Amino acid sequence: MSITAAMPTAKERPRRTRTKRVSALSAIKLSQLLPSHIDLRDPLKAVLVCEDCETWVPITGMQSKVQKLVPHHTGKAHVAAALHCRSSNRRVEFDMTIPEWRHALTDAGTEASSRQATAVLPKAFSPQTDRTLRGRSVRGAVGRRAEWAAALYRVRQADQRRAAVPQGAQPAEGPEVPLDHMVPRQAAEQPEAGPLTCERCGAAESSLTSAVAAGWCRITRRSHCGRCAERFPAWTRIPF
Repeated sequence: MSITAAMPTAKERPRRTRTKRVSALSAIKLSQLLPSHIDLRDPLKAVLVCEDCETWVPITGMQSKVQKLVPHHTGKAHVAAALHCRSSNRRVEFDMTIPEWRHALTDAGTEASSRQATAVLPKAFSPQTDRTLRGRSVRGAVGRRAEWAAALYRVRQADQRRAAVPQGAQPAEGPEVPLDHMVPRQAAEQPEAGPLTCERCGAAESSLTSAVAAGWCRITRRSHCGRCAERFPAWTRIPF
C-alpha cells in the first residue's frame, strides 16, 4: 500500500524529551541484549535496538535518575507510516558499565569471526569411482537394467542352492536331541553329594546339577548361591 500526502509518516526521533510519562512495561536490561544492539560509545547519545520494532532508538535522561527510550514510531522517518511503538518511554536499566559492554562486544566479535565458514573444496574421485561413473554413462539405462537382471538371476540361483538340503545330512537313526537343561561336563561327572546350602543366605539346592544351573559358585571353598556370589569379586568365584 503506497503512502500518500494525506497519510502521516514517521517523524524523526528526538534525542531529549521533556515528557514524564513512563511505560508500564518492564524495564529493558542491557545485560539481556546483544552487545551489538547497544551503542555506548558516546554516553550522552546512547542508542539501542528496540525489542518491539527492532530499530535503533535513542535513550533519553542519561543525566537524570530515570533513563528511558524516547517516543518513536515503528518505521523509518518520512518513509513509513506513523505507527506508535508500544516501547516508547520504556525504562532502561543500566546493569552493566561501559567497559563491560566494550569487553562483551569484543568477545562477541571474536566469536563471530571464529564461526565464519571456510571454503570447502570438493573431494576428487578415486580412479575406481571415475571408471565406474564413466562406464555407467557409456552403457546407459538399458545396459544397467540388463546387468541388474543378470545379477538378480545369479542371486536367485545362490538362494536355491543354499536352501537345498544335501542327502544324508540328517541321520535316519540315532539318539534324539535332549530337551532338558544341559549342565557342564564337570558337574555331570561329579557324584551327587546331597543337597547344597548357601553359606550366606541359607538357600538350598537339591542337587549339584541344579546348583550349577542356578549359577552357584565356591568362594573360599564354601558354597554360595548365584545371588550371594555376586557380592564377591569375580576373581574369588570358582564355578562348580
